[in-house]
Amino acid sequence: MVVKVAVIGAGIVGLSVAKVLQERFPNLPITLLADKFSPGTTSDGAAGLWMPFLLGDTPESDVYAYSKDTWDFLKELWNSPSGGKLGVSLVPCLQTSDTVSSIPSYSDFIYGFQVLKREELALYKKPQWKQGYRFVTFTCEGSRLMPHLMEQFRRKGGNVVVKRLECFEELASDFDVIINCSGIGAKELANDLSVHPIRGHIFRIKAPWQKSILIDDSDVGNYIIPNQDSVVLGGTHDKDQWDTIPRKEDAKFILEGCTSLFPSLEKAEILYEWVGLRPGRSQLRVELEKKMIDGKPLTVIHNYGHGGSGLTTFYGCALKVANLLEGILTSENYLASKL
Repeated sequence: MVVKVAVIGAGIVGLSVAKVLQERFPNLPITLLADKFSPGTTSDGAAGLWMPFLLGDTPESDVYAYSKDTWDFLKELWNSPSGGKLGVSLVPCLQTSDTVSSIPSYSDFIYGFQVLKREELALYKKPQWKQGYRFVTFTCEGSRLMPHLMEQFRRKGGNVVVKRLECFEELASDFDVIINCSGIGAKELANDLSVHPIRGHIFRIKAPWQKSILIDDSDVGNYIIPNQDSVVLGGTHDKDQWDTIPRKEDAKFILEGCTSLFPSLEKAEILYEWVGLRPGRSQLRVELEKKMIDGKPLTVIHNYGHGGSGLTTFYGCALKVANLLEGILTSENYLASKL
């Protein structure tokens, strides 16, 4: 009995699932299907900061588990000889806010976490800032990591198909298990009305002297995130906005806001501006669904709704998908249905 698996989506979420499944089930035939591949995915445009962001009402325990597993994976890559080549960097970060909230749960494993004292915060001369943290975190540039994951997948015998899917029924006759990593496409593919775009507008600039991250989590705040060859200035998080054309008012907000935080950025060369749609959802969804299509059982494992945390949670979610699949493959009822 051969169980055939399809993974839908070739962003960082889909590719990491393909990687983990090949490692966990080396004899399982896996096909990756998508209509967009690197460098044309949302993961390619993201700054890649490891920090949970825009995950809706996802339970804190799930956010912690997925984020921690991904942190451990990034740490392993960073410690490897090829870590830099794969786009993984370790960068100091200042996170501020105009409100006071509880200390994030990830403070127990992230490097060097400190709460800023009131007098330290005052030195920044931003009276709206009521709270601040310092720590060291990873950035993971999808545009560097994803080609490596794709090359690994192909080398291990993975099959890649360029295809835009309208419904799961298109795959039902050829596959037994579908892993749905379709991101914002899940709104139509899974008929999930809780999926929505979160529009993000950023600039990439050339500023090699900028070596630290600043995240202003205020209601209207900016962020500055160095990558290896550029610095990302942002940004926006406009819910239910499908427009991917840059807006002048957003550009003004980003450039003026970021240069007010770091005036040296005024002289930086602008490389380009970009607008992408984060795959938002009321909650991150990693769960099993059983379907019956034309009398044939079909198992779908959903893995979408990562919001602004795709590069923060991708590996933890992939491990959860692999655990769900393992449970299916070892189920006596499932095995009996295939006889």
